[in-house]
Amino acid sequence: MVLGAGFFVALAALVKAASDEAAPMQAVFYRSVFSALPLLGIMRMQRVSVVGTRMKLLVVRGVLGFLALFCYLWAVSHIPLADVLALQQTNPVFVAFLAVWLLGERPRRSHYLLAGVCLIGAWLVVRPTRGVASLDSLMALISALFSSGAYVTVRALTRTETTQRIVLWFSLVAAALSLPFVAADWHPLSLRSHGLLVGAGLLALLAQSFMTASYRRAPAHLASAFSYASVPLAYLAGLIFWNERPDSLSHLGITLIVAAGIVLVVRMRPSGST
Repeated sequence: MVLGAGFFVALAALVKAASDEAAPMQAVFYRSVFSALPLLGIMRMQRVSVVGTRMKLLVVRGVLGFLALFCYLWAVSHIPLADVLALQQTNPVFVAFLAVWLLGERPRRSHYLLAGVCLIGAWLVVRPTRGVASLDSLMALISALFSSGAYVTVRALTRTETTQRIVLWFSLVAAALSLPFVAADWHPLSLRSHGLLVGAGLLALLAQSFMTASYRRAPAHLASAFSYASVPLAYLAGLIFWNERPDSLSHLGITLIVAAGIVLVVRMRPSGST
């Protein structure tokens, strides 16, 4: 999951760099197509079937992922990376509740306290920009909500489907859903933007593969905790490439998120207690 988080931040950075020309839905389309094409080639060489045993759930995962991805890339294009990634880290809170309800997993009581600390940290990160970009911040929160549903379906799918098939169908569904919007409102792109978005698609393939593999090996509430690594990585990327400098409240929020995430990683174990 830590490697996946790093690739997700790199993907976001490429999309942000192209956002002066590319609309968010174009970024969704490129990311999806250029994740699907190499994966289809790999699966064909390895003779892995594209058709799964739980096609309806694969499509549901794809739809949830598409909605999360669009909201996420919209936010990436409009507000600082650290703000987006901090808000995205509210998704483990939703994952914990959905995993109990849908998968029968039972996080420990301390998980909910630590999740609350993470939410406070996320609020502190977003607070300095909430008056300027409230709609964009809301898009990041909506992305986190849809992401949590997608992550729980991934956890369920790993019981019967291969990692490659899960990743492929997310990309195929997202490409199909984004195509009509892109065709209706196409924005010409420079060679630079084409390259950035193709690179984002290839990085997304790596990120999704690592993320899906992590959910295969750990309970959903525990695997999601490792995604907190994306927050400091996004902070560094925003600072280096766009000179985004969070103030003292944002620094405090990032510290709370990372600290709570580390405690979750160290302390949380699969448990039958509530």
